[in-house]
Amino acid sequence: MRKRGRPGQGLLSQFAPVIREASLELKRKHKRWGALRILLEISRHPELTTYELPSRSRLYVYFRQHCPDCLNVWTQHKEVPRPPTATAVHEVWQVDHQEGHRLKDGNIATICNIRDPYGAAIIASHAFEVKTEKRWRKLTWEEVRQVLRRAFGEWRTLPDSVQTDNEMGLGGNPNDPFPSWLSLYLAGLGIKHQFIRSHRPTDQPQVERTHRTLDGWTDDMRSRQNLTYLQHALDRERMLHNQFFPTRASDCQHLAPLEAHPALLRPRRLYQPEWEFVLFDMQRVFDYLVTFTFERKANRNGQVTLKGIHYTVGHAHADKDVQVRLDPAKQEWIFLWHDLRGQVQEIRRQPLVGINFAALTGLPPSEPQPDLPPIQLTLPLAA
Repeated sequence: MRKRGRPGQGLLSQFAPVIREASLELKRKHKRWGALRILLEISRHPELTTYELPSRSRLYVYFRQHCPDCLNVWTQHKEVPRPPTATAVHEVWQVDHQEGHRLKDGNIATICNIRDPYGAAIIASHAFEVKTEKRWRKLTWEEVRQVLRRAFGEWRTLPDSVQTDNEMGLGGNPNDPFPSWLSLYLAGLGIKHQFIRSHRPTDQPQVERTHRTLDGWTDDMRSRQNLTYLQHALDRERMLHNQFFPTRASDCQHLAPLEAHPALLRPRRLYQPEWEFVLFDMQRVFDYLVTFTFERKANRNGQVTLKGIHYTVGHAHADKDVQVRLDPAKQEWIFLWHDLRGQVQEIRRQPLVGINFAALTGLPPSEPQPDLPPIQLTLPLAA
C-alpha cells in the first residue's frame, strides 16, 4: 500500500537516510572508490543488509550533487619545482623509457635511455622484452637499476643526480610520499633522485630527443628482427653518436659529444662495479628517510603498512591516524599520535624491516669488500 502524503523530494529520497549517509561517508573517506565499490561495502555491512540499495547510476548522480569534490579524483603526483639546468657533464643523467617497439618475431620491447644533457652523450640505451599475455608490462625498478649500474661501470663514474619522471616504477606510489626503491638505492650511493614536473616531458627534452634519434636510426628490418638484433643496433648507434656524429645539441657546435666534451671520459666520482659494496652506504639511506614524516591510518587490527611491511601499533589505536618517523641511529620506526589536546605522543617503536643492503642493491650482503684508496670514496674527482 502506498504511503500517504507528499512523496519524498530529491535524489535517493526513496531510500533510507542511513543508506544516503553511509554512501556519502564512504565516498568522502575513499574518494577513489567508484559507486559499485561503495555499494559492495554497504551490502557487506551487517547493520545495512536489510535496506534497499540504489543503482550505481543513481548513486553517481547523488555524489555529483552532494560531493562534487569527491569525483574525478586522479592520481596526485608529487609537486616538484622545475629541475635545475645542468652546468657540467655527469652532473645530471636523464632517464626515460620508450615503450611499444614491436619486433618481427612477435615480441615487444621497451628501451631505457639515459642521456647527459650537458655533454649531449647517450649514456646508455638498453632494450627489455616486455610482452605479456594481454599486452606489455612496465619496466621494473630492478631493471632500471641494472641499466644504471651498467652505465656507472661503462663511464666509471657516479653522477651527482638522476632525473626521471613520476612513473610509479621510478617515483613510487604517487599517493604516498614514501620514497621509491629506486630513490633509496640512489640515496645509498650518494646520488640525488630528482623529478620532472607532472606531465611535463619538456623538462627533459634531451632524453626525449634521444628516443626519436635512436628510433629513427634503428628502424630497419634487420634491427627489428628480435631483441638481440635491436640491442646490437642500439649499441652501434650509441657509439656512433657519441664518438662521430656532428651534433648541434648543448654547445657541441657540430662536433661529436666526446670530441666537444672530453670531460665525459673523466669520472666525476670514480666507480667500479666491484666497489659498490663499499660505495653504497646504508647510513645515507637512513639519513634520507629521516627527512620524511609519513601519515598512516591504522586498520581495525591496529596495524599500519610501510613499504609493504605491516607494523602493529596496538588495538587502542585501531582506525586512528598516526604519524611515522625514523630514528636513524637505532634504525627504528617511531609511531606517533595526536591526543585530544593536540599534543604528539610516542605510542610505539618498531625495528625497520625490509629496507637493507641486499634489498636495495640486489647484491649478497656477505660479499668481501675490496681495499680502496680513501680519497676515491670520499672526494669527487675534478673534471
